[in-house]
Amino acid sequence: MALYERACRAANRVPLLNRLGRRRQDPDLERATRFLSPLMRITPESVVAGGYLYALLTLIIVFLVGAAVNLSLIMIVPLALINALFVFYAFVSYPVNRMNAYRLTLSEETDIIFEEFLLVYQSGGTIFNAIQMIAESEHPYLSQMARDMLAKIQEGVPPETLLSEFARNQPSEDLRRYIIAILSAMEDKTDLLESLSGESFEADMTLRSKNLELESRLLIVAALVTYTPIMFTLTASLAGFATSPMVLLMVPILVGLNALLRTRFSKAFAAYFDRPQREGVMAPSQREIIREYDEFLNVLMLLSERLRTGDTMEVALAKIKDEASPEVKPIIDRAVERIYNDEVSLQEAVEDAASLALGQRVAGLFKLAAKMCEMSATDAGERLGKIVSRLVKRSAVAKEREAIINAQRLKVYLLSLTSSIVLGLLSSLAPFLFVAALFQGTDVSFGAISIQELAPLLITLFITTVSTGYQNTLMINGRRPLLMGLINGILYWLSFVSAGSMMGFER
Repeated sequence: MALYERACRAANRVPLLNRLGRRRQDPDLERATRFLSPLMRITPESVVAGGYLYALLTLIIVFLVGAAVNLSLIMIVPLALINALFVFYAFVSYPVNRMNAYRLTLSEETDIIFEEFLLVYQSGGTIFNAIQMIAESEHPYLSQMARDMLAKIQEGVPPETLLSEFARNQPSEDLRRYIIAILSAMEDKTDLLESLSGESFEADMTLRSKNLELESRLLIVAALVTYTPIMFTLTASLAGFATSPMVLLMVPILVGLNALLRTRFSKAFAAYFDRPQREGVMAPSQREIIREYDEFLNVLMLLSERLRTGDTMEVALAKIKDEASPEVKPIIDRAVERIYNDEVSLQEAVEDAASLALGQRVAGLFKLAAKMCEMSATDAGERLGKIVSRLVKRSAVAKEREAIINAQRLKVYLLSLTSSIVLGLLSSLAPFLFVAALFQGTDVSFGAISIQELAPLLITLFITTVSTGYQNTLMINGRRPLLMGLINGILYWLSFVSAGSMMGFER
């Protein structure tokens, strides 16, 4: 982003290009530059000026390179124009594409943001305190935006004005809807909980569209990772290079291609639901976070029933702790232990117990329940019942996406395993595919070919097959990638040995 910002500033210093940039009106670009202002300082004029400048430079460079290699003018002109147009539109559309890339992230964070606002309001805080909490929560993009808001609030700008402007200038309809609900509740003095739907419509819609995109991504992986080794085997066999040690040079190329696709598509197979409380190597998976969230909603249902009957939260937690599932039982047990054994306050006990939660949403909801009970436990029971019934819908959508991704994950496993078997069969046919032997008029004794002679090809394909199983498993966030790689390698070898024994290979 810093490089792009400097490129825009450099282009904006050219007077002619600056005037051309001001003449172009693009509402999406204006909105994107405002949205990206916490990350980089650019204007629509500087972006358009940069597009013109670097398109012109591309045009000149292509002309010079074409002339240097003696291309005809008929070839140079279309090549130069195509490259210049590509550079212009790629440069000008970068801010809009960058803004749209944040759309899903913002929609996915919407419910968490709303719950943080609820937590602040239930404890008697103001909208300034809520913005301060978001700034300290390390949300992608939103925390930086909140820090910028705090700086402007210090200069005297009302926080309501800043929130309203942000709602207009960001791409997520979900976040805009929630911010409007927050501002409306403040103005009309209505209950903010009545606006909590527990649903992020845009996020759900985007997640479903991403599920469909997985099919096309799967085809790319299959074509480039699964079929490339097969095409290489056919090429090497037909050309007579199956026994050449030079074949081993293809190992880093094939493995590198697989690694490139893995890093490019791994996010598409991840079902985002919540951020873990603990990052790093031991961070919980989204599957574990969703399971904990589901079980915690069940606990909140039990808790709301107890609170409605007149129990305090301290008493209600002690009564329901034995009914809690293993996923959330440590959280409830810690809270009860701190209340009755250490004799600390409810808020302190809940704060300590919430730190054991895997996901931030469970921790936030537990704190929210405690804050609500400070005013009235009975009212808190009624309100918690409403919250839980609505949040269950969001959990159902997450499970739906996880189920779809599991189906796509199974396809990747099957492709990896079947390609290993096909490669083994193809390897056994390598000597018989040497095309030159058909035209040289010589006798070729295929039965005399040994496994040692085919060692370069076999080693290359074995390593590639193990790498494919390992990296494909990593790409889809599967378990035991090393084991899957070894299974792929064993299947390849068994397939080759079985077919080779029928072909008469010597050891």
